[in-house]
Amino acid sequence: MIEATRESGTPLGRLPVPVRADAAVDFDPPDIWIARAGRRTSREKFAAGLRGLKHAIRGDSSFFAHGYRGILIAMTATLLGVSPWSWCFLVLGACLVLIAELAHSAVDTLARAVGDPESPPFRMAREIAAAGVLVAAFGSGAVTVLVLTMKFGELLGWWR
Repeated sequence: MIEATRESGTPLGRLPVPVRADAAVDFDPPDIWIARAGRRTSREKFAAGLRGLKHAIRGDSSFFAHGYRGILIAMTATLLGVSPWSWCFLVLGACLVLIAELAHSAVDTLARAVGDPESPPFRMAREIAAAGVLVAAFGSGAVTVLVLTMKFGELLGWWR
């Protein structure tokens, strides 16, 4: 495969990796390995997770859009009387979208905190995270359409 290159010699579509001055520093382990002090309890981890969820929901309006769609899907599934296995698929699809949206929110927040979020490396990372949300949303949408169509067709007598 022939790739076009820039004048600098790097292939088009790829960003050059900067060389760090401290990259050659060797890591010397401590003489005595000890347990890490200040470990968090399960309760503290749970509280941190809830705080993170609160920050994500307050910081990104797409959580409200996903919540709105989720409520509509849940109401439709309830009215159609879908099976327990169908509910499992719907809940797993919703969780997949929320996990992808949380990852996107974390990458976006980190990019804004570290520097200019529109610089090429940060923009690329944000777009990759957005692509993860897109794939999760399409997958969840396909599962939702399949589950609700199957139940609706069953109610109309299209198949038994």
